[in-house]
Amino acid sequence: MMIPLWYGILMGSATAYFGFWYGRSRNWGILGKEEGDADARRDGEGNSGKARGEGSGGNVRKRILPGVRYLASPAGGTIEKVSSEGKTGARIVTTESRLYAPSSGRVLSVAPRGNAFLIMTDWGGEVEVRACNSEDDLLDRFFRPRVIRGEIIRRGKLLLEYDREKLSGECDDTAVYLLAKGEEGNQLQMVEAREVRAGEALFWVD
Repeated sequence: MMIPLWYGILMGSATAYFGFWYGRSRNWGILGKEEGDADARRDGEGNSGKARGEGSGGNVRKRILPGVRYLASPAGGTIEKVSSEGKTGARIVTTESRLYAPSSGRVLSVAPRGNAFLIMTDWGGEVEVRACNSEDDLLDRFFRPRVIRGEIIRRGKLLLEYDREKLSGECDDTAVYLLAKGEEGNQLQMVEAREVRAGEALFWVD
């Protein structure tokens, strides 16, 4: 039986229309939405919505869910938890020469040497970010701050550029420190990773 011409044209148009929208949906990720939602649910299970560690050493690979408060690492490197003089935080042994803001908030102060910053975070805590554990004022020639006192910043904002290689000849401890003052340190839960990259979660905020 011969198929009418109009029927063939109609079926061809319908097939082309379906193929167009199918391909477009794939490109826009509409058809993969349920898979992505399932992954997000799996990442949130058992972690109170925190990103799960993947790979060796528990390194954190980010999928930070909305509403989760955290302090990002100001630099990449090997980390260890520290606590002294009423401050709790982390020491980061790094080979990088830039520091980034661990949280959105406001810059309360910049050290005269230009190597340390006190930040009021967007969740109300105060944290200090510092490069080089030295009180020598002559070391200011190595530091180039990129923010000023009172500036409103976002997480990841460049705080400081410095010459780490030359500084290592003058400062015995060129590690980067992120420290929370007083009671604020009790709200921080350090990640289980031994190494982090700049911008990755370093502390979860309870």
